[in-house]
Amino acid sequence: MSISGRDITGKGYSNVTFIPAPPGSGIMFVRDDLPGQPRLECRPEYARTDFRWTSLIKDGIRVDHTEHILAAVAGLGIDNITIHADSQYLPVVTGFSSKGFVDAILETETVGQEKPKDYISIRRPCWVLDSFTLGAERYDSILLALPAGELTLTYLLDYPGRQAFTQTACFTFDGNGDFAVELAPARSYVMDFECSSVRELIGRGMEECLVLSEGSLPLQWDNEPARHKLLDMLGDLATLGQPVKGHFIGIRTGHRSNIRMCKKLAKEL
Repeated sequence: MSISGRDITGKGYSNVTFIPAPPGSGIMFVRDDLPGQPRLECRPEYARTDFRWTSLIKDGIRVDHTEHILAAVAGLGIDNITIHADSQYLPVVTGFSSKGFVDAILETETVGQEKPKDYISIRRPCWVLDSFTLGAERYDSILLALPAGELTLTYLLDYPGRQAFTQTACFTFDGNGDFAVELAPARSYVMDFECSSVRELIGRGMEECLVLSEGSLPLQWDNEPARHKLLDMLGDLATLGQPVKGHFIGIRTGHRSNIRMCKKLAKEL
C-alpha cells in the first residue's frame, strides 16, 4: 500500500510504500530514488534531530521526518516492515499526525510471525536532562525511563508563562487502548510566537499545522498537543530498532531529548 503527500519542506511531494518483511528484518527504509536503492535501517546511531524533526542518516544517505511513520509502525505493533521512499523527505499526512500512515498500513496485509518479539526492557531508571530557550529565558526539561512490564508514555506539556497550554497525556500499549483512534490522529502544532521561524522551515506545510494561541481553534481532544508529543516520542523510540518495555515520562521534552535517550539506552543496556 502506498501513500503520498506534500513533503516536510512544503516544496514538493513524496510517496512511500509499505511492504511486509520476513522475521528478523526490523524496520527498513529504501531510497528508491537513488542508484542502487540504498537501504537504511532504524538504529539509534543513525538518528539525528537537525531541525524540528527526526532524521536517519547513514553513509551520506538520509531519510527526513521519520517520527510520524515510525509512530504508526510501532503503535500498530509491527516489527518487520520495509518502507520504500521516493525522496529524502517523507510525506506529511493528516495534520502532521500518523493517521494517514496507520490507515495505509492497515490496508496492507499484515502477517503474524512465529518468532517472539525481541524487546528492549528498561531495567533501571535512566534520564536525559536538557534545556530550551523561550524568549530571553532558559528552562529545564527531563525525559525519564523507568522499568515497566509494558510500554507506557507520559507527557507534561508546559510553556512557562502560558498556563492555558499546560496539559498532560498518557498512553499504555497493553492492548486495552486503541492507538489508531486515541493517539494516531493527534495533530502537530506550533505556538503562535513560533510561526515565522517554522514557516521558513516547512513553507506550505504550515497549512497542515495547528497554530496554538490563547483561545485557539477547536481541538480533537483538550490535550491534543500533549497527545502529539506522545506520538513523537513513540516514533523516536522506534529508532532503537526493537520494541521497548518501560515507562517513559517527558516533561517539556522534544525530539532532541527522545533521540538522546535512544542513544543512551543503546550504550547502557
